[in-house]
Amino acid sequence: GRKPLKSGMKELAVYREKVSGQHRQMGRGGKHHHVVLEEPKKLRPPSARTPCQQELDQVLERISTMRLPDERGPLEHLYSLHIPNCDKHGLYNLKQCKMSLNGQRGECWCVNPNTGKLIQGAPTIRGDPECHLFYNEQQGA
Repeated sequence: GRKPLKSGMKELAVYREKVSGQHRQMGRGGKHHHVVLEEPKKLRPPSARTPCQQELDQVLERISTMRLPDERGPLEHLYSLHIPNCDKHGLYNLKQCKMSLNGQRGECWCVNPNTGKLIQGAPTIRGDPECHLFYNEQQGA
């Protein structure tokens, strides 16, 4: 038995094998290994993370270090935190919401997707504030 590979190493090995196979098919030898090493930067380094992703990282770090007193439910402390809602590109979703509590929906508000800052004039309501009416794509440019 081989030792299990560390997280991410298996993907890197699979990627390298795939690129090596492509190089063999194109008649290239092993001369271009530096190309292989430059390619697998799929995981962003912390500095390249968007403001939404950085804010989410900070909140998750706080959650991971929370001490939960026995007399309160484990989720009680989470209600005070704002967990940013990021899209797949790392931008803020237009609509941000607090968590639901005691069967009541959390308040929702509208933000600029690039900055996460509140859009002036948009309502903060328990429900859908219809953020698309208060933000158009030109504002983000």
